[in-house]
Amino acid sequence: MASHNAVAWNSNEFLIQSAITIAMIFVALMLGSAIQPWGTKVSLSILEVGAITPTIYTVSGVWLVLGAVSMSYLLFGWRALPAVFVGFHLAAMYVYGWSLNPFSLDVDGQLKTYAWANQAHALVTTLGPLAAILTMRVFRLSHFFEGEKLIFQHVIFLMILAAFYNTFSKFFIETTLKGWIDVPAYIDEETYIASMLIGDLTGGIGFIFVLALVVVPIIRMVAPKSIVEN
Repeated sequence: MASHNAVAWNSNEFLIQSAITIAMIFVALMLGSAIQPWGTKVSLSILEVGAITPTIYTVSGVWLVLGAVSMSYLLFGWRALPAVFVGFHLAAMYVYGWSLNPFSLDVDGQLKTYAWANQAHALVTTLGPLAAILTMRVFRLSHFFEGEKLIFQHVIFLMILAAFYNTFSKFFIETTLKGWIDVPAYIDEETYIASMLIGDLTGGIGFIFVLALVVVPIIRMVAPKSIVEN
C-alpha cells in the first residue's frame, strides 16, 4: 500500500511539474509576442570607442522562453525535459502557427520540409539550457539555491551560457541546416549572432528573475513538494 501511494504521489508530482513548465513556456511565448509582435524589429545602437558611426544591431526577438525553460530545469531537474519539449511544440503551434510535421503537404502539394528547421529550433530550446546547467556542473558552479533564495550570480552566468548555446545553435540551423533541406534562410549573417545574443540575454535574464520573484513563491505555497532544486 505504501509503495502504491508513493507511485501515485510521484505521478501527481510529475503532472504538477509538467503543468507548471508548460504554463511558464506558454506565458513566455505569448508575453514575448505581445511585447514584440512577430516580424517587427527592435534595434540597438552601440558606438564603439574610436568609431564615428554607431553599429546597429537588430534584435530578432526578446526570447523570454530561455528564462522559462531554464527555471523549469532549476526547479524540477531532468523530469522537466519532456514537458519542455512538448510544451514548446504546443505553444509554438498556438502562438506562431508553426508547422511541425515535415511529412505533411502545403496548399501546393509540396512537403513542408521547413518543418525540420522548426523541429531543430525546438530541440535547441529544450536542450540548450540543460547543456548550460551540465557545463556549470563541470566547473562546480551549479549550486543555484541557498535555502529558498536564488544565487543570482550563478543564475546570471547560467543565462549567459544558455544564450551562447542557443544563439550559436540557431545560427547553425539558419546558415547550414536550412541549406541541407533546401530552405531559404532570411538572416543577416553579419549581425545575426550579436542580435540574437542581445535578445536571448535580455529576455532570458529578465524573465527568469520575474519568475523567481513572482512565480516561484507561489509554487512554494501551493505545491512545495514539486520543487527539487538543482
